[in-house]
Amino acid sequence: MPLIMAGLDYRTTPIALRERFSFSEKNAKAFMTRVQAMDGVQGCVLMATCNRTELYLSIEPDCTVCPEQLLLDAAEVDETEMRERFFRKKESEAVLYLMEVACGLHSQILHEEQIVTQVGQAIALARSCHAADAALDTLFRTAVSAGKYAQTNVSVTAVPLSISYSAVQMLEQNCGDLTDKVCVVVGNGKMGRLAAELLVKRGCRVYVTLRTYHHGESIVPFGTTPIPYEERFSRIDGADIVLSATRSPHYTITEEQLEALEKKPAWIMDLALPRDVEESCKQVPGVECRNMDDFKNGTEPDAASMEALHQTARRYAEEFRMWRNYRDSVPYIRQLKTLSADRLMHSTTLDAYRGNDELEEIVRLVTEKTIDMILGGIKPEVTPDLIRNCCEKVHDRARSLEK
Repeated sequence: MPLIMAGLDYRTTPIALRERFSFSEKNAKAFMTRVQAMDGVQGCVLMATCNRTELYLSIEPDCTVCPEQLLLDAAEVDETEMRERFFRKKESEAVLYLMEVACGLHSQILHEEQIVTQVGQAIALARSCHAADAALDTLFRTAVSAGKYAQTNVSVTAVPLSISYSAVQMLEQNCGDLTDKVCVVVGNGKMGRLAAELLVKRGCRVYVTLRTYHHGESIVPFGTTPIPYEERFSRIDGADIVLSATRSPHYTITEEQLEALEKKPAWIMDLALPRDVEESCKQVPGVECRNMDDFKNGTEPDAASMEALHQTARRYAEEFRMWRNYRDSVPYIRQLKTLSADRLMHSTTLDAYRGNDELEEIVRLVTEKTIDMILGGIKPEVTPDLIRNCCEKVHDRARSLEK
């Protein structure tokens, strides 16, 4: 089945437009279920993160479905406004691209550590609603393996590990020593907890908001003080730094709420998509607001590390290519085994033994094992066309001998 993908990311689309293509888990599952049920679509996986929204499809050869249009329709966005911002890749290009994504080569923060988890979460969500077929499932599992290998074996020096690291680095560069700074982290998800831990390590007094109905199951980062989400402004008033990283579809901080504070924070860092902080908060005097698009990596990685990441992506893309070719060759391999065994059983030397079930079983078993050994030795070269041609030659040879 052909593979295609289309998407947009921080390089092609600013956050004000990108956030319109964000999906909640519930909406993502409903979207994938709907797409997978379309004529000609065998499987789909949606990957929607803070920096990218990408749709991967496995389709029938004659399917004309347009992944860009599916995303535009889901986001209810005007086609003329967004069409040129999408990029599309097919077959081997799509495979290599996903491997590069998993290795962190297309992340806003090069080689960031969260992307592997995000790739894994995308395929897990697709599995949960039965949207991924075998090809996409294997593709994403291979990409996760590529990303894990890159994280473990490739070191990119002087580059932050995630957006949270980058945000804290920006604070240090602009505020100097963060010791005893009062910080409020709005949101206790993975990104919020990581940011809170980093701030604690730098000597900050950190408060972390918790939803009241989540208190019993929340993990509070060590060294922080939990506060109810509903009471966040009692701590933001007088704080030095606010960092917001929630999945809320609504603003956690608006301009009106910020203006109402007696002592406003000097810095507000918005690590959410859709954004947590109203855009107009940037106009409030004395407050510096930053969002995801401001945390770009300004450090040039060394050439050796970049080449190692690209090599990893290419190696795992090749691994997937071999798996896919072999899988697509299986019907022809079965045919080749049957044709070869039949030809042997009808040879002159074995003709006298025809009808001997035990001997026929041995001949077929030996034939199958021999073919498996031969193909196993040339697995990188095995393609459906190659095996189909072999079948045709065996068949033609058998017919010529029968004349």
